[in-house]
Amino acid sequence: MADLMPRDGIFPSDGAILVTGSSGFVGRRLVRRLRAGGYRVYETARFDVGGDGDRLHFDLFDKQSILRAFEQAKPAAVIHLAAQSSVSGSASSPLAAWQTNAGGAMNICSAALEMAAAPVMMFVSSTEVYGNAFNSGVVSELSSPEPMNPYARSKLAAEQIFLDTYPTHAPLVIARPANHSGAGQDDRFALPSFAKQLGDGSDTIKVGNIGVCRDFLHVEDVVDAYVALLQKALAYGRGATFNIASGNSPTLRQLLERMIELVGSEASILVDPDRVRLSDIQKAFVDSRKLTTATGWRPKRSLDELLRELLL
Repeated sequence: MADLMPRDGIFPSDGAILVTGSSGFVGRRLVRRLRAGGYRVYETARFDVGGDGDRLHFDLFDKQSILRAFEQAKPAAVIHLAAQSSVSGSASSPLAAWQTNAGGAMNICSAALEMAAAPVMMFVSSTEVYGNAFNSGVVSELSSPEPMNPYARSKLAAEQIFLDTYPTHAPLVIARPANHSGAGQDDRFALPSFAKQLGDGSDTIKVGNIGVCRDFLHVEDVVDAYVALLQKALAYGRGATFNIASGNSPTLRQLLERMIELVGSEASILVDPDRVRLSDIQKAFVDSRKLTTATGWRPKRSLDELLRELLL
């Protein structure tokens, strides 16, 4: 792999990339974007696909399957998206969140240690790891994480696993995206849930705590950020961490009211106790200037574009 790595810190366009979680909401879009950019991309699947072509068997719970995928793809980079990604899901099944997020990171690192040359690793974490730190104001990469739920704690643990065990000679980048959405996202998440209820013609939109302020990005802007970080991954210090956020945090109520306005609905809003998270913080403001300085990235899509896409 060493001959693929130029000295100017730019990731080569002919370097193969292995994407975990490639069939997920973000992964599908990232794979398309990378291929459109000329990269050779290997997708991953938990079922056995025989290792032919660009889709490889890869099971986060099986270190040997990870090692075989590395050996077959010989990737210059791995973008690790595969995760248990629902905060509410982690609350109902915390063991599954830890096994997938932290245990998966351990298995990836363990397999990489057996490779002659470990690939560039981009681990996708979350701004959710900051947790209670949001109560002190705007968070940056210098803020100390104070996670408040099993999802966030397992993601922060995975970060530490990579920092402690990933081969020291291999570039390692940690991305912490804020909330992001778009067409095709599971309706367990807030905005797709609102859109589904409106699309079903509901007279009453059931919600959780919609007084909270949250930073939302269009998923394509997050994909832009991942590609920008990959392209310059070799220029960063090992374990460099980057927030990905818009810097704006409207309330969920404001977003829902705009969605209602966009579809011309007269639906009322009803707080459903079963949808209220007890650990919610009121305001989440994220500073992503480090990412902009390093890559020039800025979000290109407006909140209205995001909301309209969800409502289609």
